[in-house]
Amino acid sequence: MTEDANAVDVVYTTDDVYEAEIIRNQLHDAGIKCELDGNSQGGFTEIVETKLLVRAEDAGSALHLIERRSIDTFEPPRDEV
Repeated sequence: MTEDANAVDVVYTTDDVYEAEIIRNQLHDAGIKCELDGNSQGGFTEIVETKLLVRAEDAGSALHLIERRSIDTFEPPRDEV
């Protein structure tokens, strides 16, 4: 079986378009092509769900980077001795 080269997976969903942009840029920096779906709403300011889409073949790597980012973001700072 050959996987469709155009298949995409949603790897992250958020209501914060700025967070989605940051994660998209981090994925791009890691060499993973990523697009946002739902962030362009014609200037409306209400909360809009934004999804990060990657090629299906890159989904595992993208999820790993996103999970690592979450751990790094929420890990309490260590006191320097």
